[in-house]
Amino acid sequence: MRICEILLLIICTFLPFVIALKAIRLKRKFIIIGMVCTLLLHLFLEGYRWQMVPVYISILILIWCLYKGYSLFKGGLLKKAISGLLLIILLLLSWTLPYTLPVFQLPIPTGTFSVGSQYLHLKSNQDEILTTNINDKRELMIKVWYPAQIKTEETESYLNEGDRIGFAVKYGLPKSVFNYLDQVKTNTYKNPKVKNGKFPVLIFSHGLYSKASGYYALLEEIVSHGYIVLNINHTYESTGALFPDGRIRFFNKAYDQIHNNQNMADRVWSSMEAFNKATSAEEKHASIKNLVRNYYGAEVTKRWSNDISLVIDTLEYWNANSFLTTHLDISKIGVFGHSQGGSAAGQAVLDNKNITAGMNIDGVQWGTMIDTMLTKPFAILSSDWESSHPNFNPHIFKNGSTTDFYNAKLLNSGHASFMDIPLMINWSLINESGTIDPIKSYEITNTMVLQFFDKYLLNKPHHLLEIQETNPEIDIELIKTKIIQ
Repeated sequence: MRICEILLLIICTFLPFVIALKAIRLKRKFIIIGMVCTLLLHLFLEGYRWQMVPVYISILILIWCLYKGYSLFKGGLLKKAISGLLLIILLLLSWTLPYTLPVFQLPIPTGTFSVGSQYLHLKSNQDEILTTNINDKRELMIKVWYPAQIKTEETESYLNEGDRIGFAVKYGLPKSVFNYLDQVKTNTYKNPKVKNGKFPVLIFSHGLYSKASGYYALLEEIVSHGYIVLNINHTYESTGALFPDGRIRFFNKAYDQIHNNQNMADRVWSSMEAFNKATSAEEKHASIKNLVRNYYGAEVTKRWSNDISLVIDTLEYWNANSFLTTHLDISKIGVFGHSQGGSAAGQAVLDNKNITAGMNIDGVQWGTMIDTMLTKPFAILSSDWESSHPNFNPHIFKNGSTTDFYNAKLLNSGHASFMDIPLMINWSLINESGTIDPIKSYEITNTMVLQFFDKYLLNKPHHLLEIQETNPEIDIELIKTKIIQ
């Protein structure tokens, strides 16, 4: 929380008791003036946000009581009890809302490059199967994060309207509920020129039904070290994709309900039962093989891998006909993603010959990986799953790799530890980020991502296995043979 917000909270917490105990030594008008000034400073310097409404109400009530000379908790026992209960409720809301949904600070990138962003609109001739209109074609919005030369450009707002409104729609909230994010300062500048030079390309894929660009803490840091990141928004499968003409394409719940149906749930339940009862690695592998190939996640994985290939197929055009002209080193392409996007990155490594290396961040590797062997450098970075959450990935990657394969776990983390969610929602009980400090999780994740792609795209010296020596929060192993013998 910010300074004036904290001052207002302290005032509305302690002043009622000071008034009730008649312990005010200053004249009331000076206290009122001080409260009004603090409130105005907050509104003008920090800005209004709806999470502070209970605080505003408390302050106005206290100003009125001071002005009229009213004493709180006056009257009979019932009246005092009601007043006390209302005060407790108001104070709980006053502290909980701004603390849980803060105006947070993003980590400052540590690289030498400033970060800029612009959008590219990719139109394809491929049929769009996620809509009922047979004439629809697959189109994608790509947020490009890149090393930038900054002159007078301003930093962009945190999340665009597609991300914000889609996130609100997902949880049935008013569309304006995330307007307060305008007060979050990003480290990304709006539409600057690309820094002179050619940069390796990383393609990033988000999680299913999540905010496509809700990974500032991760992507700003990576770009500041000299990468161009193409952040795909998988249309109809993110919270919302904002197109240049103002259209927002939200997550297609109808399609999801038809295909991710009860039959899929029964398959999962049956496979989980068999997996948990299996007494050997071979039995566990056999119990999930059909599920991994045919679960709805495998369909999404294949579709998103195709999206990644669409982007790769367009790189040469963008390198000659866009703001990225001559800045893309299309001989150095890596892919990575989170959750479902991590699975898509793994599939894309198999599907696209132009990809040099890939990383799956906390995603189950649905699809055909279970039937093949990796021939390109690959890494998995997992959160610290609970014992009740079965880990399919070791069995999916049973065939191993002909080259370097890294298996890492971020201890005490949760599935959202790789997103900005732990910053947006400052309550570990609901933000799915475990007990690890969010800043520490970003620091370790970024170190591993950068070390990995520095080695396999740029042939730089690396210390991947040494990360755990200074960061006991992570376990990393390098596997060059089969994961399960």
